[in-house]
Amino acid sequence: MDIKAFIHGGLSLIGLFLILISIGCGDSSPIIIGFSGQLTGKMSDLGVHGRNGAILAIEKINANGGINGRSLKLISADDQNTAEGAIEADKELIEAGAIAIIGHMTSTQTIAVMPLISEKGIILVSPTTSTPKLTGKTDRFFRTMVENPIQSKELATYSRFALDVDTVLTISESDNQSYSYSFRDGFVREFEKAGGQILDNRTYSTSSPIDWNPIIDTLIALKPDAILLTCPAQDAVSFVQRVRNAGIKTQIISGAWAYTEKLLKWGGQYTEGMVFVIDFAADNPNPEYIKFREFYKNRFGYPPNFASAFSYEAILTLAAGLRKTGGDLKGLEKALAPSHLINGVIGPFKLNEFGDVERQTFIVTIRNGEFRTIEMR
Repeated sequence: MDIKAFIHGGLSLIGLFLILISIGCGDSSPIIIGFSGQLTGKMSDLGVHGRNGAILAIEKINANGGINGRSLKLISADDQNTAEGAIEADKELIEAGAIAIIGHMTSTQTIAVMPLISEKGIILVSPTTSTPKLTGKTDRFFRTMVENPIQSKELATYSRFALDVDTVLTISESDNQSYSYSFRDGFVREFEKAGGQILDNRTYSTSSPIDWNPIIDTLIALKPDAILLTCPAQDAVSFVQRVRNAGIKTQIISGAWAYTEKLLKWGGQYTEGMVFVIDFAADNPNPEYIKFREFYKNRFGYPPNFASAFSYEAILTLAAGLRKTGGDLKGLEKALAPSHLINGVIGPFKLNEFGDVERQTFIVTIRNGEFRTIEMR
């Protein structure tokens, strides 16, 4: 026998053997998932809590065998709460091999990155983006928080009939107007449809020092039954302190953006009696939420907030899709939505054919320094 032919044939058999072993064992490399949110700056509580919720979910999934034997690996990036920062953060995660990104935590950043997400063909699952600009679209965007029109409708109805509010003045932060303006406008439509009256719509920007004095003067002059805030927690605290110190006792209602522990910590007695709409409740009696809350507190040293829970559920949603595709990106978009009912930590939820979440909402107030659920809707 020709020795060269023998060696060549032997090497071919070895190569075939190695390939068969590889096929039999399957891919054991980790599945890389990105997290993109504001991890620094004055609104970092959303990003940090969101990242922590994702970490906790991934740790649980990996402890239970991962996805078809493959572990999930989380890589985080700071979007700096700007559109430009969001794009750069996502590019960094994609270059690191992420097939999906959990983020962003505010609507403006999410809208900014959608062209990049489409171009690169990956998946974006947002825990807290609620703008209606992304509702009802067949794209690569999915979410675990209910969109604004649903939340604002519930708050408008509750304010008009349960709180007996006839007149409202609205105050909206303008830098994240994809969220704040859409929430305000949805509220206004439903409130006026129910027979209420909007006395004035005021806006402000955080790009320069905020002067609340003109708004305080307007409140004193118009005397609305309620004030609608669509702004982050630190601005809500600043405003409410000024309002109460001016002797104004008007009912204050709010969207979900201000619903964080910072509001309770910084606002103290000034925030008592505020009313919110959100699809999360800190006093949720659901056994799954109680377990999640304890795990989270033990892991990170403080209680979770809505961003933590929605981010945890975003990972659950993504994992359900990855199990269908065997951990692959190919086919993941269709595997995610429409979904079957997912047993989340807040409660059961599902994604419709467009990747928009369907779930219960809550009307919540602040009582004795704690968030308390008034009504589930």
